[in-house]
Amino acid sequence: MQERIKGIVLRTVKYGDSSLIVDLYTEERGRLSLMTSISRSKRAVRSVSFWQPLSMVEFQAEIRSGSSKLPRPSEVRTYYNYVDLPFSPVKSSLAIFIAEFLSAALREEKENLPLYRYMESSLQWLDMADKPASYANFHLVFLMHLSRFVGVYPNMEESGNYFDLLAGTFCYGQPSHAHFLKPEEARYLPALFRMNYSTMHLFRFSRNARMRILTVLNTYYRLHMPSFPELKSLDVLHEMFD
Repeated sequence: MQERIKGIVLRTVKYGDSSLIVDLYTEERGRLSLMTSISRSKRAVRSVSFWQPLSMVEFQAEIRSGSSKLPRPSEVRTYYNYVDLPFSPVKSSLAIFIAEFLSAALREEKENLPLYRYMESSLQWLDMADKPASYANFHLVFLMHLSRFVGVYPNMEESGNYFDLLAGTFCYGQPSHAHFLKPEEARYLPALFRMNYSTMHLFRFSRNARMRILTVLNTYYRLHMPSFPELKSLDVLHEMFD
């Protein structure tokens, strides 16, 4: 039976000469992979554009439980057309990173409507943001709040002067392993995790400080999510903001 499905594209992989495997996070089915055909016709150019990373698409597909064949979409359309994100070098770089990060973090993620709504509204917010200073910290805030939706949000309620990245909580005394923040960095965490899209422009970080925060967040996810890979796009963001 055909279903109408909404999804956000995470990545595409070319399969043979005439097909793409598309990984999406969908509103109805969670993580989902599709097979779609490509060709050199003018119509195909548009069809491939549907599957750009972070595209928001709606389509028909028959999902068969237990089948080894990937479903093939039909009646594909974009349900949100980006206004600025594809044309802004900074936003595009952020989008590449976010897409790669989500592809790694949501490998086994089931249906989670609040998560889908968070991704959708966050990307639309980034698309419409008009001043670079207003979204310079977007990726940091996005990753911090994403942790709540995927079940790895750190414990900010406990007391302590060190932060144990492995346990995800504050503690007194230096942990016996290497994955922790010293007091001079740990004391800033509660304020950082209170940042949101409307207030993050008030936090002015140097390039090195932003780089450090991103590195810590990436390390935290890698510690708490099995098989989380090294991200190729991470180095791009390290060089992005002055």
